[in-house]
Amino acid sequence: MKNSNICVIAGGISSEREISLRSGQGCFDALQRLNYNVSFLDIQSINDLLDFHKKNNINYAFLCTHGNFGEDGKLQSVLEWLNIKYTGSNVLASALCMNKYFCRQILISNNLRVSDGGLFNEYKNKKFPFMLKLKESGSSVGVYKINNQKEFEEIVQKEKIHENSNKWFIEEFIKGREITVSLIEINKKLEILPILELKPKKDFYDLEAKYTKGLTDFILPAPFEEKIKNKIEDYAFKAFKSLDCKGFGRVDMIIPENQDPVILEINTLPGMTETSDLPAQAKAFGIDYDKLVELMLVSSL
Repeated sequence: MKNSNICVIAGGISSEREISLRSGQGCFDALQRLNYNVSFLDIQSINDLLDFHKKNNINYAFLCTHGNFGEDGKLQSVLEWLNIKYTGSNVLASALCMNKYFCRQILISNNLRVSDGGLFNEYKNKKFPFMLKLKESGSSVGVYKINNQKEFEEIVQKEKIHENSNKWFIEEFIKGREITVSLIEINKKLEILPILELKPKKDFYDLEAKYTKGLTDFILPAPFEEKIKNKIEDYAFKAFKSLDCKGFGRVDMIIPENQDPVILEINTLPGMTETSDLPAQAKAFGIDYDKLVELMLVSSL
């Protein structure tokens, strides 16, 4: 692969564009340090990719894209059409994990616990507080904790939810320990990295808490009794496999007291910024940032 043309693709058109560019720059710098033949594409349209590929003949795409046309299978389908290998999960797994509603249905069918919830117009069991989320989004973009009717009406009006209610999703608010579990293939074996517990200093782990240093305390590895730890890892492994994810990923959960883990979502292209979870968990496993990036690249094979 050292002699191949590797392109780090970042940016995109979603609300997570700036985060994606930060992730992409970090991965680009790492691949340069590792002496790979690497280029960088700030993508904002299919034509950007087509033009770049025509001039540079990309062999491998290292994806640092998030959200719409980045993590939802659309970009992956174009890469497959161009016969370019890429990092992360395939088209179908990417699309399913991006859609919280479809992802939930598959997890439920595999006997994995999820929170009670449903589409905005269909869900009738609303009890305050509850979570209101965009159905297809990541990085905690478009996520609100709704504490009362007044807040609910304000957010519905602000986001014009009645005009596009099919894009919104409601789920119960569960009090518990917020954790994330990262997985990565090493020598063709799926390894589970140390569990990370997140203790936001805000009301919940929102966009600001996620990407602002000092707003969240990170406990790594998170202290759990062996029995609970094994169950968390088992849930993460089964969730990853049930959606047919590949290469690497991250499973977010809440652990209510004395109860089984509750899976919130699966991230097929986790962030790779200086404050992101996956690099921190890899470091705790003994894998530095550059080695992590190389493992992610090799997983595209």
